[in-house]
Amino acid sequence: MFINAQLSRLPTGDGRKTERRIVNLAAALREEGASTLPVVVLDVSTGGFKIDAGTQLEIGAEVWLKLPGFEMKRSRVVWAEGNDAGCEFEVELHPKDLDALTTPVSKVRARDVFKRV
Repeated sequence: MFINAQLSRLPTGDGRKTERRIVNLAAALREEGASTLPVVVLDVSTGGFKIDAGTQLEIGAEVWLKLPGFEMKRSRVVWAEGNDAGCEFEVELHPKDLDALTTPVSKVRARDVFKRV
């Protein structure tokens, strides 16, 4: 199950190139030649993401991230500390794709669909 929720935005004033969005997204990660690993994306920006991989990843490793509603995105691990890792997208996310990924999806309630006539 994928959870798609925006929790907050962090400004770029902390030395980062782009704005980070704090999220809690279930996703999948695959290293080159390895099986898919379930991960939790903790923050995301147009340039990259931070994950809890549940295992130590190697700095410099090529990985593929599967985000809900998107094709797999080729990325590179730029830092790793314990089970957390920061990765950089090979091709940046378009800002509209970032918005789509981090904007909560409104759900239609059943009582609004089936109205009595």
